[in-house]
Amino acid sequence: MAHKHHHRPVLRNGSHGAHVATVQRCLDIPDDGHFGKATTEAVCKFQRERDLEPDGAVGPETWAALAEVYDLPETSDYPPQPLEPLPAATQQTIASMAAQSKIAKYNWKNRGVAPRGYITGMAISWSTVARKWALGNSSALEMARANTHDAAHDALSWYDGIFDELGMVIDVDGIDTLRSLFTLQIGHGMRESSGRHCCGRDQSAENVAAETAEAGLFQMSWNASGCSGEIQKLFDEYAPGKSAPICAASYFSEGVKCTAAEWACYGSGPGRDYQELAKRCPQFAVESTLIALRNLRKHFGPITRYEAEVRQDANDLLLAIQTVLFEGAPSA
Repeated sequence: MAHKHHHRPVLRNGSHGAHVATVQRCLDIPDDGHFGKATTEAVCKFQRERDLEPDGAVGPETWAALAEVYDLPETSDYPPQPLEPLPAATQQTIASMAAQSKIAKYNWKNRGVAPRGYITGMAISWSTVARKWALGNSSALEMARANTHDAAHDALSWYDGIFDELGMVIDVDGIDTLRSLFTLQIGHGMRESSGRHCCGRDQSAENVAAETAEAGLFQMSWNASGCSGEIQKLFDEYAPGKSAPICAASYFSEGVKCTAAEWACYGSGPGRDYQELAKRCPQFAVESTLIALRNLRKHFGPITRYEAEVRQDANDLLLAIQTVLFEGAPSA
């Protein structure tokens, strides 16, 4: 029987989440979801038994062997687990970390200091995206793919020299590459909308058709959705009436006043619905744009012109939040 492992992430010492727990259950060790010394040793033992290189990492060949031996389900979304909302106290901890961070005070080139809610909103959004990745969510796994070296389509590849200068990881599947992408996105949002979640289309442009009218933090339009089926999946997840864990609008709206012209949407059908959702539910805008950044780089002029700033201070904040999420460390 053929098994689908191409969306399962490469796991190694330091990885977290449901995929790690799957490996641990296969290898009959405690399934705490944390890939440490005991998991590395168990993986190496399994690899030696299957005549694989005993490097302790679970890549495509080791996943294939595990699937064969333990009959893992044929699904790229295994295991299908819902994302629970973060406890209010944890959200408050993350919001406080964001408000006190260096990046919250940074003067962005040609844009100034971000609105009070932008960095906080992006911090909360990161907590959702990172936890989705840990659960093996297919959208998050696509965002977290290693550098494709396809600069015509992949913003990570286009920016690889900048990431290299900063020592930021983009060449392995996983949370570190996902964090690098998210760091780029923080700068992208400031350049596209000055961090305003309700930003409507560029009034100097004539793109008023439903499919091409831009909307939201990253000024994406619905015609970008064809680059990946994951965007439609996200649209369905966050559509009005669905029980998505958090849209983050209350965070992003802090310090932002929106005009009637900004809230205006154009055309009809899915394109208009996209505009509305991108502005009303910033979390959807964040996740759908992360997918587009990996697949349709030329859709975003500021990305193509290298105008989105990649700031180490932003990466530092995201890493600190990651520690709180997965290790329960204090925020101090």
